[in-house]
Amino acid sequence: MKRPPPIPFPRHRQRTRGARGFSLVELMVSSVLLVLALTGTSVLFIESNRSSAAATLRYRQQALVDTDLARVRRLNDRYTCSTGTCSSLGTVELGKHDFFPPPVSTDATGNSTAGNTFEALCNSTVLISQLVSDIGATPSTLTAAGVTYSIDTANQGQQTISEFGTTVVRNLHRYTITYTNSTSGELLRRVTLVPTTVAWCP
Repeated sequence: MKRPPPIPFPRHRQRTRGARGFSLVELMVSSVLLVLALTGTSVLFIESNRSSAAATLRYRQQALVDTDLARVRRLNDRYTCSTGTCSSLGTVELGKHDFFPPPVSTDATGNSTAGNTFEALCNSTVLISQLVSDIGATPSTLTAAGVTYSIDTANQGQQTISEFGTTVVRNLHRYTITYTNSTSGELLRRVTLVPTTVAWCP
């Protein structure tokens, strides 16, 4: 009696790459690449936010400087010594007769006492002292935004002119106000001003 032929075992087909999945090394490499990509994206996002915040702060500081400079210019333009004592009438509109003391015809020079005082101030370096005091320290709105200013009166300047054959040296009474970022020291604005009343100096 013949034995039946043996049943052949099916051969296992070699599985493809997709069927057998990823190896541990490939998964680790993929994870490292993903972490690097996410890290780079996070850094870019943080730097972008930081730059945006810095630009917003700088814009706000410049707007506050504009507002404060308007205040300083108003005090500067309404600074008068017509009474012999200098002060800034920041809320009062001044006319051309409000900057110089009215003359007195009985005086030998035609000046009143206030006029003589004003002339002496014009020939000194203290004419703008009260103006600097009126401008005052840095307002709280600026300090809260990280802005401070300083006022330099050391370099007021002089002008040499000839009047009726005589050389006359006049003080220009300039002052410089400088706004800076109190944290970084960055210069925000520097403006040199001269009080309007100086135009009436003899």
